[in-house]
Amino acid sequence: MTLKPPTHSIRLKIGLVFGATFFLGFAGAGSYLFGRVRAILIEQDNRTLIDRANRLAERTSVYPLVIPLPDRGEVLALWYTTGTYGKRLYQSPRFPALANSPMGKAISEVDTFRLARLRRSTDSDGQLTVVVGHSSRPLDREMARIVWLLVLTLVVSVVLSGLSAWWLSGWLLQPLRAIIQSARTVSRAEQTTPIPIPASGDELQELAETINAMLTRIRQVADTQHNFFAAASHELRTPLSILRTETEVAQRAATNQDERQFLHSQLTELRRLSRLVDDLLAMSQLRAGALFLRPTQIALEELTLQLVERYQRSINERKLFLAIDLDDAVSDFTVWADADKLANVLLNLLDNAVKYATIGTQLNLSLTQQTGLVVWVLGNQTTTPLPDPARLTQEYYQADPGHDGYGLGLWISHQMVLQMNGQLTLEESRGRFLATIRLPTVSS
Repeated sequence: MTLKPPTHSIRLKIGLVFGATFFLGFAGAGSYLFGRVRAILIEQDNRTLIDRANRLAERTSVYPLVIPLPDRGEVLALWYTTGTYGKRLYQSPRFPALANSPMGKAISEVDTFRLARLRRSTDSDGQLTVVVGHSSRPLDREMARIVWLLVLTLVVSVVLSGLSAWWLSGWLLQPLRAIIQSARTVSRAEQTTPIPIPASGDELQELAETINAMLTRIRQVADTQHNFFAAASHELRTPLSILRTETEVAQRAATNQDERQFLHSQLTELRRLSRLVDDLLAMSQLRAGALFLRPTQIALEELTLQLVERYQRSINERKLFLAIDLDDAVSDFTVWADADKLANVLLNLLDNAVKYATIGTQLNLSLTQQTGLVVWVLGNQTTTPLPDPARLTQEYYQADPGHDGYGLGLWISHQMVLQMNGQLTLEESRGRFLATIRLPTVSS
C-alpha cells in the first residue's frame, strides 16, 4: 500500500502558528507604536501652531492698525471684538469658510487645514482673536509613510519568522523523519528491523523505543503464526494423502452409483483441503525465505499440454472450449525453472480460468517468445468485471468472496514466479481476463 504524504504536516503547522503569533504580536505592538507616534506628531504640530499664533498676536496692533502677514503656506484670520461689536481685521484668501468665525476650539481641523485659535485682550478693553493654520496634508503624508513602513516591516518580519520557524521545525523534526523513513521500510512482519533510536533524551527517543518494542512483539507473533502453519501443514499432509488414496480406491471398488457419488464428493473435499494445506505450507516457506527451488530445463509447451490433459475433464464439465496457440516461428520454448513449482503455478491459473470463466465460452492459451523471454498467456471471458485485477496478487485478497478459496493461490503463484526470475501479470481487457507469465529462456 502506497502511503500519501501528509497534507498538513507538523512542520507546516509550526510555521503557521509561529507566523500567526508573530503577526498578531507585531500588529498589536505596531498599532500601539503608531498611535503613540501619531499623538506625539499631532501634539508637536499643535504646539507649533499655538506658538505661531502667540507671535502673530504679539505683532498685531489695533490702534494703530498693524497686521503681520502670514508665511507661505499659512492661512490667517484676525477678529477684534468689544462688547457686542465685532470686526474682522484680516482674512487670508484661502482661509476655510467653515472657520469664518472668532468662536471655536483652540485646535481644530477644517477641510484640509489644521487651525490654532488664540484670544488675547487689548489695551482698549477689546479682545483680539488670532486664527492661524496650515495644511494638514504634510502631517497626513508623514503618517502614511509611517503606516507603510510599519506594514512593510510587518510583512518582512512575518516572512522571516515563518522561514525561521520552517527551518527550525525541520531541524527539530529530523529525528522524527528518520523514524518515519525507517518505519516505512517495514512492509511485512518478517522485516521488522529496529528503527534507529535518537539519543535526544526526549519524547522522540521514547517514541522510537516504543515502536521498536511493538515491532518486536509483531515479529514474535508472526514467527509463532508461521511456525504453526508450517508444523500443521507438515502434520496434515501425510494423513490427507492416505485419506485421498483410500477414498480413490473405495470409489473404484464401489458397486452402485450412490456410493460412487458420495465418495466423489468426499474426494473433492479432500483435494480442496490438501490444496489449502499445500498453500499454507508454501506461504510459511515464502514468508520465512525457506522456499528452495530445484531449477532445471523445462520444455514449457510439453508441460502445458500435460497439465491441460489432466484438466480436460474439468473443462468439459464447465462446457468450455480450449484453444491452444503455439507460435510456429519459435522452435524452442525451454525455460529454466523448478518443474514442480511451475506446474503448481500453471495448474492454479488453469483452475482459476475454468472456475471463473463464463459457461460455454472459449479459453485461449498461447505460447510465444519475446526478447529472451517465453510468454505464456491464458485468457478467459469473465462473468463480471474486476475492479482492480492487479490486487489479485496480494495476500488474502479475493475479488469475489462468494467463491471458494482463501486469496492465497495467486499470491503464492506470483511469489513463486518471482523466485524463478519471472513475472506474473493479471489484467482485464474488454471482458476477458488475461494471466501472463514471462520466464527467461535457457539461452538468456
